[in-house]
Amino acid sequence: MDGSLLDDIIRRLVETKNGRTTKQVHLTEAEIKQLCLASKEVFLSQPNLLELEAPIKICVLGSSTIV
Repeated sequence: MDGSLLDDIIRRLVETKNGRTTKQVHLTEAEIKQLCLASKEVFLSQPNLLELEAPIKICVLGSSTIV
């Protein structure tokens, strides 16, 4: 996938966060497929397990929030 096309899609999606009002971003089916394929490549290139060293402290706030 062309990096500039992916950058343009991401820029359009991120621009909607900068304003107070919610804007809709219209993506074509082809753009959505390209974004999914690029995302898949990134996710598959990352390890799916995180190696941590002991001891690990887990703090729980409230009934469902883990920090």
